[in-house]
Amino acid sequence: MKLAVAGAGFVGLVHAAVMANQENQVVLFDVNERRIDDLNDFCAGVTDKLPIHEPGLPELIKSAQKKNTLFFTTDADKAIQEATVIFICVGTPPNEQGKADLKYVDSVAHNIGKVLQQSPGYKLIVNKSTVPVGTAKRVRKIVSQYYQGEFDVASNPETLAEGRAVRDASMPTRIIVGVDSTKARKIFHELYARFFLPQQEKIYFMSPESGELTKYACNTYLASQVVLTNIFANTAKQVGANWRDMVPAILDDVRIGKFVHPGPGFGGSCFSKDLAQLYHTIREHGGDEFDYTVLETVLAQNEHQKLKIMHDIEKAYKGDFAGKKIAVWGLSFKRDTNDIRDAASLKLIPHLLNLGCTVHLHDPEAMEEFIKEMEHDHADLTNALFFTDKYEAIKGCDGLLILNDWKTYKQPDFNTLREALQRKVIFDGKDLLEYASVKDEGDFEYYSIGRPDIVNVKP
Repeated sequence: MKLAVAGAGFVGLVHAAVMANQENQVVLFDVNERRIDDLNDFCAGVTDKLPIHEPGLPELIKSAQKKNTLFFTTDADKAIQEATVIFICVGTPPNEQGKADLKYVDSVAHNIGKVLQQSPGYKLIVNKSTVPVGTAKRVRKIVSQYYQGEFDVASNPETLAEGRAVRDASMPTRIIVGVDSTKARKIFHELYARFFLPQQEKIYFMSPESGELTKYACNTYLASQVVLTNIFANTAKQVGANWRDMVPAILDDVRIGKFVHPGPGFGGSCFSKDLAQLYHTIREHGGDEFDYTVLETVLAQNEHQKLKIMHDIEKAYKGDFAGKKIAVWGLSFKRDTNDIRDAASLKLIPHLLNLGCTVHLHDPEAMEEFIKEMEHDHADLTNALFFTDKYEAIKGCDGLLILNDWKTYKQPDFNTLREALQRKVIFDGKDLLEYASVKDEGDFEYYSIGRPDIVNVKP
C-alpha cells in the first residue's frame, strides 16, 4: 500500500520505518529541509547518526532502504498525491495555557485539501499525533473547504514509549482506531492485521472522538501512577521504610499497574502535555471543577517531585554550596533517548548553578539537546562542563547526582568512584543503584528517593 507520513519527528520517523518494513511504499515528508537532508545523508552513508536516538531505528531504516520502500522528501504535494493513506505525525506542542497547538496539523490538512482539489481521488487521512478530542472533525472541515469528493479522517493515536518505540511499533500490544467509515476500517485492518497472529488481532475500532480520548485516558492513568509511586516512595523514606521491599508485594496485586519505580517525576513529550490538554478539554466541555482540579494536582505534584532530591543535597551540604562541584549523570528524561523535553535536569541543573555550584554533566546521547534547550532559555552555562566519559565527569567533584536510568549508570565501578570523588556522596534520583551494594562498600554517603539514607560514614 502507498503511504505518506507527514512529520519527520519521533513518531513519524518510527512509524514510517516500521510500515516500510511491512512492504508498504512509504514517503515521509517534512518542511524542515535540514531534517530531510540529515535523513538522506544517513541513508547514503554520509553520516552514521540519526537526529533522533532510538534503539533499533537506524537498523530499521537501513533495512527499509535496502527494500526500496522508504523515501524522505520535502515535496509534500507529490507525497500526498501518490498515497492512499496519509498519516499526520506532526508536533502538537502546548501553548502558554497548556493547550495543544494544532497549527501544524491544520497546515497539513490545508495542504491535503489543496492537492485533492487539483488531483481528486480517495484518501484516508489519519491523525497519528496525540490531538484533542474533535480534531478529526476539524481536519475534515479544513479539507472540505477545498474538496467535496470521497475521503475519510480517522484517529489512530501512537502508543510508543521512547527508548522502546521500535519494539512497540513492530510488536504492538494493541492498535487504537477511531473511524466511522467501513471502507477506512477495511484499510486499517489490511495495514495492521499482519502485526498480530491470525485470529489474535487486537485492533480496537471506535469512533474518532473515542480514539482521541482513549490516548489521553491512557497517559493520564500512567502519569497518575508515576505521581502516586513518588508520593509513597517519599513517605516510605520519611517513616524509615524501604520502597524497594514494598514493591513486589504491591505488584502481586494484579489490579495495580507497573509504574512503581520512583524518580524525579515524569518527563518527555507526552504526559505533561496530554494532561494539560485533557484539563482544558474537561473545562471547555463544562466538566465538574473537581475533575480537572485532580489533573492540576497531578501536574503540580510532578513538578514538585523534580526538585525533591534537592532536600537531600541541601541536607548533605548543610546548605553550603559555595565552591561545590557536583557531577550529574543523565540529562534526558529517561534512558535510551536523547529527548530532554520536560526532563528533571532542566530544573535541577539551573537550580544548582544558581546556588553557586559548578556542575560536570554527562549523558550518552542528550548533551547536545540539553545545551540547545539551555541556550534557548538563556541560561548561564559558564559553570557547566560537559564530558563524554562518565568517570571523567566525576573527577574532583563533591558528589554525584544520578538523574536517569541509562544502563551504563546502573553498576558503576565503586573503586573508580572512590578515587575520583572529592567527597564520596551519591544522590540517586532514580533509586538506580543496588542498595545493598552501596551499603557494603561502607564509605559512601547515599541518598535516594524511596529508601533510607546511608549516612553513618565519614564524609
